[in-house]
Amino acid sequence: MSIVEKIKKIKNLDKNLNGGASEEQIERAEKRLSLRFSKEYKEYVKEFGMISFYGTEWSGLNIDGYFNVVNMTEDEKALNEAFPEKYFAIENLAVDGVIIISNEEGKIYSIQYDKKELICNSLSEYLDICLKRN
Repeated sequence: MSIVEKIKKIKNLDKNLNGGASEEQIERAEKRLSLRFSKEYKEYVKEFGMISFYGTEWSGLNIDGYFNVVNMTEDEKALNEAFPEKYFAIENLAVDGVIIISNEEGKIYSIQYDKKELICNSLSEYLDICLKRN
């Protein structure tokens, strides 16, 4: 099942009222962050822009403010000099400085200050984790 299909099954899903992101918005964001988003992340932002569910809030595009992936990633890099290059922010857990990040291949990590730990191999697997914790 694709990431988009899995997200569509979430009850009480809050989607970005602005809708999904355009290819142009994705390319601009990638250029600004000097990286490439993973295939699944692109699928997600093209369809939804950004989502929240059960207190979980993922970064995205076609939205202003902190939850814009560019803003969140740049803000977190400014706060943490150990934030790795070629990674982008997915979610701020708002607990003890833990940020969920992804590399260009789509592997998902948690980062807390200078400690980076692999959580799972895809955004789809991370969605399963998020749904279980709620």
